[in-house]
Amino acid sequence: MARKKVIVPETIHPVGPKILQPVADVIYEAERPGKPLRDHITEAHAIIVRLGEIDRELLEQAKNLMIIAKHGVGIDNIDIKAATEKKVVVINTPLANAESVAEHDLGLMLAINKKIVDADRHIRLGKPKSRQQLVGVELKDKKLGLIGMGHIGSTLAHQCQAAFNMKVNGYDPYVSREKASKLGITKVEKLDEILRDADYVVICVPLTKETANMIGARELSLMKKDAFLINSSRGGIVDEDALYDHLSKGKIAGAALDVFRKEPPLSDNPLFSLDNFIGTPHIGGGTVEAMQRMATTCAEEILRMFRGERPEFPLNPEVLG
Repeated sequence: MARKKVIVPETIHPVGPKILQPVADVIYEAERPGKPLRDHITEAHAIIVRLGEIDRELLEQAKNLMIIAKHGVGIDNIDIKAATEKKVVVINTPLANAESVAEHDLGLMLAINKKIVDADRHIRLGKPKSRQQLVGVELKDKKLGLIGMGHIGSTLAHQCQAAFNMKVNGYDPYVSREKASKLGITKVEKLDEILRDADYVVICVPLTKETANMIGARELSLMKKDAFLINSSRGGIVDEDALYDHLSKGKIAGAALDVFRKEPPLSDNPLFSLDNFIGTPHIGGGTVEAMQRMATTCAEEILRMFRGERPEFPLNPEVLG
């Protein structure tokens, strides 16, 4: 096999480059985000990308590019249409971080309903709240409403059922009632049903034209006053201004976001002024195990392309014929 060139412009687990190096020249320059792409795109045969943007302008310069490997699940930073027109395969790693993100969602659920962050924050400020002000609620026997029943949503459903005997309802137009039932999830046909009934609404969908601003003022107004909203999918799915309004007026009990409209989130984001809000900086999938699985999957998919084999996770399979 003739040696190919692979660009890795962001930090990944070292196992990825190690897998590729016997057969490819790997340009791994994570300390210069974005620049390796611009400097080497014309001769690159493959790219492993995390959050960097792969747009049409960049793809027009990619004369030899065969595959873009997304280190993660969300692909809103890649112009899939332009890649398809250029006959470039795009893959992601749908199985690699499901456990990590689901655990993060569960951690946020526990933290927000037990007021752990609020208690810690006030202790550090030397202004501890009374125990009565910090009374929380249990997860046991509560209702989980999933928006999206893919790998992350179904993993979270299993965790919540096994650990807390939670009843799980799910909304996902792309999952059949039969498949949902096998996962122990009751499928509902309308988003509004999830919002009205759930004690915890957890968003597990990618950012697309259909999901952008999916949760706005109208949707939040349907939630119960004692319900919580969790989002670790993508910023832009939740209207942050509407969320602030509902949280600050006590219209819902609390919320936790791992993703924001602008990332990294600005410190003056009004949500950070609220005691019933928790924010984390897009770290849901950031575990040692997930990083290793994502890097490994990207490298193995690239090797399949180089050998003339079909990748396991193509997002534009029409390119493959």
